[in-house]
Amino acid sequence: MDGACAVIRSLERIALVSIWFGLLASVGAEAQCLIPQNLIVSGGPGKDGIPALTNPEVVPAATGDTFLFPDDLVLGVVVNGEARAYPHAVMWWHEIVNDVLGGRPILVTFCPLTGSGIIYDPVIPDIPDMEAAPLNFGVSGLLFDNNLILFDRRTDSLWSQMRLESICGALSGTRPPLLPVVQSAWAAWKALHPETTVVSFNTGFSRNYDVYPYGDYDQIDSTQLLFPQTTVDPRLPMKENVLGIRHDGVARAYSMTRMRELGPRLAINDDVNGLPVLVAFHAASRLAIPFDRRVGATEEAREVLDFDIAKGEGFPFQLRDRQTGSIWNLNGVAISGPLQGERLRKVPTFTAFWFAWSAFNLDSEIHVPGASE
Repeated sequence: MDGACAVIRSLERIALVSIWFGLLASVGAEAQCLIPQNLIVSGGPGKDGIPALTNPEVVPAATGDTFLFPDDLVLGVVVNGEARAYPHAVMWWHEIVNDVLGGRPILVTFCPLTGSGIIYDPVIPDIPDMEAAPLNFGVSGLLFDNNLILFDRRTDSLWSQMRLESICGALSGTRPPLLPVVQSAWAAWKALHPETTVVSFNTGFSRNYDVYPYGDYDQIDSTQLLFPQTTVDPRLPMKENVLGIRHDGVARAYSMTRMRELGPRLAINDDVNGLPVLVAFHAASRLAIPFDRRVGATEEAREVLDFDIAKGEGFPFQLRDRQTGSIWNLNGVAISGPLQGERLRKVPTFTAFWFAWSAFNLDSEIHVPGASE
């Protein structure tokens, strides 16, 4: 029996290597890759072995309540006023959704091994025919630093999710625009966006969407990694969830655990290398929304605001700016006061496990609670 198992394992390795070389051959020579090819590893399933979704079935929030629990995590996005939630439970099994929201194509990605949910605009400037035929993506079956590598079906170029760019092929070095994404409990997203739709479990694939397929991998005290990792930063637990912000060469991580220790609701005023940011945090909802704290019609006239939690209990809570006393909701809209009608810009970034954020942002700072508020 042991001999038979060894033969099977050898055949599996041969098959995976064949898949790996086939994918890399499809994108061209070594010179076309931005990272050494020996750091690109097979995750097991081959190309499209994890099936991406395209234009999946979506349902109203009330129907979503029939298959989602209030504290189930979702990735939420708003495009042209239309809100949609992508349950982690769907993304665990599919990792990529090619969708249309608010009349615009979007690319929703999630890597379970790095805990990173990132949403892109697949209409990439300077690439011909983008408006007529935006890129459509699939799961390559390859990984770099345990992180998802996508491929586009037009050129077969490979794209690293957390490097935020194509790493091999004809489009190597191309960086798709990021869209703001909110990771939160389903109940919180629904409270912020009552008219939201949500991707249904009726995907056309037979999957048990009620079960997390990676055991205790995502627990904060887990040190398990399934594939080689180039570096591990010991400053935080490996599976600590962090909100990462990078601006003009400076990266900063906001630890969910450290923020939760400060209180159930926070308004963190910070500056990331010249970008004034507000992080609105709600512990029970596992929600941290980053905003640009500047308001004004022109760059010259823009004013930097400082925020506090407004009085009141419950969720959604409200914010008050110190400069004018205006009241703001968690969608970044001033709902009363001198600045009523003004809107804060959400910073396009994402949440990930600390080991992954720090590997892709080697110089990352860690926000020190209380240092900037």
